[in-house]
Amino acid sequence: MRAAEPRTIPVFGLYGEVAETTIPGFVHAERIGSSASLHGWEIGVHRHVNLSQALVVTEGGGISRIDGRQDVIVAPWLIWVPASVVHAFSFRPGTDGIVLSVADDFLGSVIEHDHEAARLREAADAMFSGRLGAPDEIDLDLRLILDALAHEVFGHLPGSISVVAALAKLVLVGVLRTRAARAIVEPAAVARADLHRRFRRLVEAHLRENWPVARFAAELGVSTDRLHAACTEAVGRAPQVIIHDRLMLEAKRSLIYTTLSVAKIAFDLGFNDPAYFSRFFSSRAGMSPAAYRKRGHAEPAPQA
Repeated sequence: MRAAEPRTIPVFGLYGEVAETTIPGFVHAERIGSSASLHGWEIGVHRHVNLSQALVVTEGGGISRIDGRQDVIVAPWLIWVPASVVHAFSFRPGTDGIVLSVADDFLGSVIEHDHEAARLREAADAMFSGRLGAPDEIDLDLRLILDALAHEVFGHLPGSISVVAALAKLVLVGVLRTRAARAIVEPAAVARADLHRRFRRLVEAHLRENWPVARFAAELGVSTDRLHAACTEAVGRAPQVIIHDRLMLEAKRSLIYTTLSVAKIAFDLGFNDPAYFSRFFSSRAGMSPAAYRKRGHAEPAPQA
């Protein structure tokens, strides 16, 4: 008898490890080279639910693709990837540094009682990719902090949880200060990139509610023209296209990874009419949802 197909979409814990949930309080640190080399220096498109990551590239470089934005990485380089943000990396062979993975519950406990909690939360929620702030520029040496974290995570010494919490907070402060330093250099570009990021987060939160672009713009406190400019500069795509792309991705995942009917998928995605959903899908995929499901079971599934 054929095994039942999954009705839920698998998510990544660490890259290459499929997990249903992130372990509460999970903190992990490892060398970039030791992990990336196992995958041919190519870290494919993926995301982590309830898990944020900081990468400090100390040697080499490559290309990062984060939430639709592409950057050329040149060491020393800092990357902060909030939970659920889609990302991928192409590293040059020999690239090294440290990647820190922190569960959201642990990150929240680090931030919660700090008098600057709002600013630290902002840093935790905002994607960043840019030149690593020099120690004399941000008054912190993130390379040394992450080295200490990597050592402490596996040390199992008394008080290690407190040390890891303190160091994780310092990482967030370093991200916050580095972002602030970059904003001084290019404030307009940073503001547009931040608007695009906030729009993408709203799309994720309200994907199934059939919001028009004007509703998203109003929630963000900007005009539709300003939102359009921010999105086209960041990823070369209009807000409506971004919304449709995201709906298509979710539809494709559901068709391949679940056994839900096409009508149920349509209703779950906010479509009132399954026939309209089928036309919407067919015009963009070049085939009906049923045909895509049939073909998808024989080919690699879409990733994000």
